[in-house]
Amino acid sequence: MTTHRFLIVLALLAPVASAQDMTFSDTDTSAYDKHDFSGLWSRAPDISGQPPCPECRDTLIFPNYGFHGEPPPRTAEGQRRFDLNKPARGLELGSAAATARPELDIGFRRAILPAFGNDPEMRCEPLGLPRLITFAGGGGVMEMVQTGDRILQLFEWTWDFRDIWLDGRPIPNVDDYLPRFNGYSVGEWQGDTLVVTSTGFDDRQWLDQYGFPISDQAVLTERWDRPTPNRLRVVLTLDDPVTYTAPWTSSTKVWALIPKEAMEIGGWSGILEDRCVPSDESLFNTFRDRAAGLGSE
Repeated sequence: MTTHRFLIVLALLAPVASAQDMTFSDTDTSAYDKHDFSGLWSRAPDISGQPPCPECRDTLIFPNYGFHGEPPPRTAEGQRRFDLNKPARGLELGSAAATARPELDIGFRRAILPAFGNDPEMRCEPLGLPRLITFAGGGGVMEMVQTGDRILQLFEWTWDFRDIWLDGRPIPNVDDYLPRFNGYSVGEWQGDTLVVTSTGFDDRQWLDQYGFPISDQAVLTERWDRPTPNRLRVVLTLDDPVTYTAPWTSSTKVWALIPKEAMEIGGWSGILEDRCVPSDESLFNTFRDRAAGLGSE
């Protein structure tokens, strides 16, 4: 087996269902508050010993690391930034599998060995908000903490957080504030849907693990709801005229509720401190480089 067989390669499955026509494996019929998102949520509940959640897994492209949806055409500037990003996830560049799927955006068909890539994650740089939300691998548990004037989202992977303000404040003018990897977020309830608008992003981040870019002028709109007692879902729309010629709507992301006791390790219940530690990552990168034939004598 050659070195590139170790590359994470996508298995292409069926199209993603829309939020409107999704069915849910949750059969709990107990009463619940549709405006209460508090709790521990995971897109891979079986890792925590819970029943599998088929609807929690993206069904367009495995392994669930993408914004997905149909990428709109990129602007000239967007294409320039896109070409600078070298991801290690997707169909292998030039492979038979990639060639057989020309209908897929090249962003899903250009993966290279991680040692030759430049994913910010490999340097322990912050992932950024869209990537935190769309991540669904191991360590992808998310905790929602709800108070009177805001919702806190705590992410196990990279031990990060963001806050959604519900106190009526307006979205800030991005030119008046320092950019942040997770931006600035305000939310309002529209019926049983929480609509969140975020802006002010640091443009060094990638939109997702496939290396699609995002600019500091981007506006991200999220529509969150709790369709059953044990499911939470969101659809994201990115409006970024610097990099894309039209708004980009994601595939639907679904989480399963995890009982607190199911998150217990050694008697301690809660999300893990799954940080990316630069010294650890640098050591790991030396092994990754050797596996790709770099740095060997």
